Amino acid sequence: MEKKVAIIILTCNQKKMLEETLESLIKKMNYKNYKIFLVDNGSADRHDLMVKKEFPKVDITRNKENLGFSKANNIGIKKASKYYDPEYFLLMNDDMEVSDKDFLKKMIKVAEQDSKIGVVGCQQIHPDGTMQDVGGYFRKWNLTKILKFKQGEILDVDLFMGSCMLIKKEVIKKIGGLDEGFTPFLLEDSDYCLTAKKAGYLVKVVTDTKIIHKKSKTVNSFTNSKHMFVRFKNDIYFSIKHMTLKYALFRIFIYLPLVAVFRKKRDEERLSNLRNFAFRKEAINNIFLLIGAYFYSLTNTGKIKNKNYDKKNIKKN
Repeated sequence: MEKKVAIIILTCNQKKMLEETLESLIKKMNYKNYKIFLVDNGSADRHDLMVKKEFPKVDITRNKENLGFSKANNIGIKKASKYYDPEYFLLMNDDMEVSDKDFLKKMIKVAEQDSKIGVVGCQQIHPDGTMQDVGGYFRKWNLTKILKFKQGEILDVDLFMGSCMLIKKEVIKKIGGLDEGFTPFLLEDSDYCLTAKKAGYLVKVVTDTKIIHKKSKTVNSFTNSKHMFVRFKNDIYFSIKHMTLKYALFRIFIYLPLVAVFRKKRDEERLSNLRNFAFRKEAINNIFLLIGAYFYSLTNTGKIKNKNYDKKNIKKN
């Protein structure tokens, strides 16, 4: 018998892409025991009206404003827990396309192999078929991506991209939802995977199934300055949460200033080569953004930590 799954999808100002995602799931996915919970993060063009007409079985929650990735997902998780009581939660972006009709079955099959497996991802690819993400590892002060693997193997990872993330109900009950300290977006998926691992769960990525991730325009709609400030702010918060003091200080006060000033210009495998980096034209502006992130973190980190993992509100009563 199929496990009961709540599919949580966030959307914001991407009506056409959302329509394609829902159509892809409903028509292509070979899985029956699920319900879709859509959280509209304040879309200006009323996605909910289109969804009610074209996909009447989809449950809709409409926020008045964009609450960010973590908070909106938590709203969907809370609602699904209360009214549907699923065994699994599948968090998805609104820019996904099913390329393997059995992707969800394969992910759940892996999750069911071991009670310790709490979070599962699958291979995410670009629309042209090239690999986008199969997860990575957390190494003292750095997050590394897996670039080479054997097709079909089940990867034991520390983290992966959260645009298609399967979570067991018991994990939600134990550690709660996504950390809203990472609002509006960035690193909340890596944080959740690491938090699950700290709680004793395994994080896996299934590579014998793929899903197309078109890369949302929502994040790209932010100005470069706002995006960079959010990156610095969340990186500092992530470092404080998951690194020892020595490595957190190194990442926050040495690595991030280098990120502000330099950019990569070649591939991921040549990071140690100095010729792989170039000076950013916006370096001075970035330094001021980083200083702003330092001050923000100094005054808000304590308050943010109090918002972590609101288990009382998220798990089923």
